[in-house]
Order: sequence, then structure tokens, then C-alpha cells
Amino acid sequence: MTRRRGLRAVAGLVTGLLVAGPGLLGVEVVLATRGEPAPPLPAGIEACVGCDGSSPPLRTVWLGDSTAAGVGTAAAEGVVGRQVARRLGRPVDVRVLASSGDTIADVVARQLPRLPLDAEIVFVSVGANDTTHLTRTKTFSSAYRELLAAVPDTACVVLLGVPDLGSPPRLAQPLRAVAGWRGRSLDRQVRQLARATGATYVDIAGATGPAFRRNRALFSPDGYHPNDAGYELWAGAVTSAMQDAGLPGGRCP
Repeated sequence: MTRRRGLRAVAGLVTGLLVAGPGLLGVEVVLATRGEPAPPLPAGIEACVGCDGSSPPLRTVWLGDSTAAGVGTAAAEGVVGRQVARRLGRPVDVRVLASSGDTIADVVARQLPRLPLDAEIVFVSVGANDTTHLTRTKTFSSAYRELLAAVPDTACVVLLGVPDLGSPPRLAQPLRAVAGWRGRSLDRQVRQLARATGATYVDIAGATGPAFRRNRALFSPDGYHPNDAGYELWAGAVTSAMQDAGLPGGRCP
């Protein structure tokens, strides 16, 4: 997800909706671009969590959009990468290459070239901006496949699915429903690619979407990004999926 840039991009979804009047959706898009901004991105989100020098840390790298970059958190400790690291029960070096507003094409063009060759686990959280920018499904899948092919064979790969874009209160209905439908479509591509490549898939929408729909307190002040508590739910979903895939402590099987 992104900040106001991504919210404005939701306007593109108007083109694909023929049910509700375009005038209604146009008003909703304008309203969605207004209101409280997300908290400023906290400093120091990269860290060596639990490192005391007794053992070498697990080297993790996060690629993707604002969700991986920590937009919405009040403190660096709330960033999903840091929260996942604390749950792994061992020293973890957290490196974040993710950038707010990036699509899968941006990740391939700008983040992938900086991916360290010694990364042991590569986490990818991207797709929300592709949803709002109306990236074609085939284009999204092709670029995602290119990303996965470029990750070193020595690294485990964990793919976070597209979040439930039908939950943010900042988006009014029916715009919220349209974004949710589009997000689910791209999420299916992520799930299929994980299955085809052996990557670990995390069903973020399925695991956390219902809670976000029930509880607005999980959102940051912008009503769009998760806050620290919201990302805690994400971290729980990530580590549960890793354990189910046989990655206890982040060790590749």
C-alpha cells in the first residue's frame, strides 16, 4: 500500500466498475484522498534483533511496498519485519529495501538489483499498489515471476499475499468492495506462483482481513495502513505460515 499517491490511484478502479454510477465512485475517490495522513515513517527500521554476539544472525531482507517499509507504525519496533524477527527466537538481521508506493515493476527495477546475495530469507510484500494502479494480471504475474527467478537459490522465499483491500475504512462503499475484489484477483497470482516455485505463501487477507473489518483500531490514523497492532497480526500470520512450511526459526528445510 502507499500513502495519498496510492489512494489517488484507486481512481483507476472507477473505469472498471459498471454497476454503481461513475459519479458516485468519483466522489468516493476524492474523499479517500483527504483526511488524516499516516504517521511519518519511523527511523531505524533496519536492525539486528536479538543480536548479542553469541551466534551469527539470520540475514533477512524485505522487498515490497509501504506495508514492508513500515508505513502506519508509530515506532520502528512496530514494523512487520521487526515483529517477525522477534518471533523467530534467534538473532535476526532485518534489512528493508521496500519503498512506499512501489508496484511489482518497481520492486524488480529498483529493489531487486540491491538484494544482497547472502540473504537467507527474502520476504516479499507487494500488490496493493498494483491493485489500485490497475496493473494487468498477466503483467503482474510476469514481473513477479521475474522477481522470484532472480532471488539466489540459497535463500528461502516468503511471499505475503495481497492484503484485504475491502477492509480499509478510508475507502467508502462501493469503492472498497471493488478494491477488495481486485486485490483478491492479484492475490491468487501470488498464491499460484508460491506453489509453482516452492516459496512459502502467507494468506494475509484470509488470516487478518476479518479482524481488520471488525476492528478499526488496527488501522493507523489514515484509515488505510495497519498500525503497530495491525502489523502484529501480520507478523503472527507470517510466522505461522513459516512454521507450517517447516521453517522454524527461519531455517530453510
